[in-house]
Amino acid sequence: MNHEDWNDKRIEELLSKIPKIHDTRSKEEVFERLKKDGIFEEEPPEKKKHHKIIPWMIAACAVVFIAILLPLLIKNPATDETTQPEGASNTPPNQEMKTFDYNQKGQQEQLDSSITTMADLKTAVYPEELEGNTLFRIGLASDDADSIPVTILIPNTQILRDFGKSDPTQVELYNVYASRLNERLLGFMEYHPYAGEISERGDTVVHKLPENHPYDTASATLSTYYASLIDTFTDYRKIEFVDENNQPLIFKEVGEEYPLQMGPETRQYAYFKYVQNDGSEFLAPNFRETFPTVEQAMEALKTSTNDIYRSVILPNADYSAVESNGVVRVTFSNPLDLSNYNQVEAMQMIEGMLLTAAGFGKSVQFENIVQSDWQGFDFRKPLPIPAGPNKLPYTVLMN
Repeated sequence: MNHEDWNDKRIEELLSKIPKIHDTRSKEEVFERLKKDGIFEEEPPEKKKHHKIIPWMIAACAVVFIAILLPLLIKNPATDETTQPEGASNTPPNQEMKTFDYNQKGQQEQLDSSITTMADLKTAVYPEELEGNTLFRIGLASDDADSIPVTILIPNTQILRDFGKSDPTQVELYNVYASRLNERLLGFMEYHPYAGEISERGDTVVHKLPENHPYDTASATLSTYYASLIDTFTDYRKIEFVDENNQPLIFKEVGEEYPLQMGPETRQYAYFKYVQNDGSEFLAPNFRETFPTVEQAMEALKTSTNDIYRSVILPNADYSAVESNGVVRVTFSNPLDLSNYNQVEAMQMIEGMLLTAAGFGKSVQFENIVQSDWQGFDFRKPLPIPAGPNKLPYTVLMN
């Protein structure tokens, strides 16, 4: 029955059944109130399901919804950008913290990079760094069948713990530290320690080799072996090779036995840039080519004679080199402004010249460079002679 079917008679009958009460309201007002209370609902069950959500229930749900949602809206003001404090982030709290951490890390990396750019471009070891440290030299086998000379500063406190004295020889240093060197970490092949035994007799290194040693399987392996020995044992005059019976050893590639000469003249090189397969860069001799004078070695720096060793001289940086009284005076033809060049490459040129002169026991005085002070160098006076090339951190020995 629809609400339209209700008439006055029916209403009177229903009202007569209501208990007598004192009420000042009219019939119409009571009728409307009863209608609101659902007294007249007589619809079939199948139709009632369309009217289960009545207005008061909707209102109640709305209240509950607001009660739940409002605290969330208050806690997360990012849902309403117009109500955010100035500078607030739309990023959820956890993500915002991660972003902060990443930003901090990025800033630290930029800072570290800036420090490296400004202060750590030098790759050689200089005399002032020897205070409190012992120099350990060693030649690492390169990707191109040659040796790359590197230098490691070992704290004297560690030297005392390992040797019980403060002045071990290069042979003693080698026998303790060569096996600790993490060559793979540096991008080199595992080459050290040498097969057999390394000992010394005065100014001579003695290498006792096993019968099936790997150093003369080809001319390239023998040249790498010789070069690494020269880079490692710089304090000695020669190296002798003996078999397990202490008899002079004859290398198959050489055909006769003779000691390897190790005098200072064998280290009069010109230093070039060498790049390993992993991209790491070093300053090294050009396949052990030596020169009779420092002026000739300085001139050789200008030209790359192969694709492996590249000249360190900057573009358009022409110069002349003259040695006098132990100082090589390098004069650039035109004023050289180092700030116009890649700073790493500029340092490689300066250090390539310093290392080249060091092989002859000479220092370098630069002339006609725009900067008087640059990267810790004072160009107004001769620069210090490097104690060794390609400094590596002591941690590479923590194998």
